Amino acid sequence: MGLKSFVYIFIGLIVAAVAMVWFSQDNYDQVFHAEYVGSEVCGDCHIINYDAWLKSPHHNITHAPSENTVVGNFNNGSFFLNTDPNKTSPAVKSFREGDEFYLALKDINSEQYTPFKIDKVIGYQYRQTYLTEEEGGVLRRLPVQWSVARGEFFAYWNEQEQSPETVDDLWEQMKPLNSAWNLYCARCHTTNLQQISKDRAHTVANVKWTEDGVGCEVCHGPGSEHVDYMQDKPVNRMMSLVNLKLFDEPVPYIMNAADHSQGVALSVCARCHGSDILRKRMDAYRTYSPGYDHAGNLNDLSEYFTEAESVPGRTFPTLQVWPDGRPKGLGTLFRTFADSAHYEQTDMRCYDCHDPHNNKQPAQFGILEPTEVSNQFCLECHQPIQQNLTAHTRHAPDTKGSYCYDCHMPKNMLNQVSGIDYFVRSHNVGTIPNPLLSVKMGLENSPNACNECHTKQSPQWAVDKMREWGMDGHLVETDLHLNRNAHSDFTH
Repeated sequence: MGLKSFVYIFIGLIVAAVAMVWFSQDNYDQVFHAEYVGSEVCGDCHIINYDAWLKSPHHNITHAPSENTVVGNFNNGSFFLNTDPNKTSPAVKSFREGDEFYLALKDINSEQYTPFKIDKVIGYQYRQTYLTEEEGGVLRRLPVQWSVARGEFFAYWNEQEQSPETVDDLWEQMKPLNSAWNLYCARCHTTNLQQISKDRAHTVANVKWTEDGVGCEVCHGPGSEHVDYMQDKPVNRMMSLVNLKLFDEPVPYIMNAADHSQGVALSVCARCHGSDILRKRMDAYRTYSPGYDHAGNLNDLSEYFTEAESVPGRTFPTLQVWPDGRPKGLGTLFRTFADSAHYEQTDMRCYDCHDPHNNKQPAQFGILEPTEVSNQFCLECHQPIQQNLTAHTRHAPDTKGSYCYDCHMPKNMLNQVSGIDYFVRSHNVGTIPNPLLSVKMGLENSPNACNECHTKQSPQWAVDKMREWGMDGHLVETDLHLNRNAHSDFTH
């Protein structure tokens, strides 16, 4: 046999083998409905992503109480009302009995205490919330929480609402509908929440979920069909990778944000981080699951992202709005991005900057901070600025003000979750300082990025400096900040 014949035979065998593998893969539907299987099943194959997720706040947000999950002081701890400066009698006591944890709430007009066994703990980074299970199945939120930053128990909602702390009020906090955690809050702290039945007073709750915390399927959708397609089927596994890499086809029977439009992809994040919504949309957000509805349409919340009106000066806790019209409360942080021109005009997504599996970590080192890395991310699109960056920033390289984040993502979002107030970055990703509005309304009503760094200078100093730089076009005489929404970005 000649060499030429051998080559032809060899190539023919390869083609035949590829064809056999190609046609032996199972067909799959683009539209599918599946069941939830739990993140541990996902971890059998997706080891690296699963290990990253195990370290994430998403995974660790909800736990049964244990030595490793309870961060508060339950070694005979105490909480005193701020109306009891001499600490004469604690309003709440904390203690342990073996492996069980308890908060005991002082009875009204009595020196006796009623103990509540802790059945779930929520959070651990900033504060920890404690839940007790009632006879009707309701997981009731207890009125004091643990501040990690302060290292003490505190009356979270009294501080949020700036209301008086009293024993009577602590008991009252366990009566509203929203204190029934598994009927109100659990949708964002569990995977596959199902409300089977409840009563109108929220004293009875038949509720279940697949797993504590925000699992893989919260973002990727229920995985039973994907597992069945891949499990013990190496041909399907291999060909799904080939189809993905060579033909840009979606992975079979699972939702991957990169395969879908921006609105569909960000619905996964907005479902919990876009809390500034109308009450009539609550069920849409509560029952949302990545994937297709029974009509074959992708579940998409994006039409509701900016539907609720940001009323200037709104003081509702976590959903506050600055008097100049810009979102202020942490619950409106996603809103700042959805309101931006960058959302409307680009394909930017949350996971461009945030690691999608360990959500507290950056997608790449340094991108969540004012660094050369974050600058480069912006300059990939804003290339003309890169030619002479210093001329644009008016600040020396490697100093505050020389990074895009400093001016265009100022820290004007109020974070109160830990019991210590501080500001985090707006995600408008394009806001331009207008210190003239700060002069008109006062910094307390309209903060600006210039005075965020130059704290010893006045807003008028910032106005004069911008005029000195020939930036008069950004000094707009107005009653509302122009960067409060996407459409106003165009005129600024």
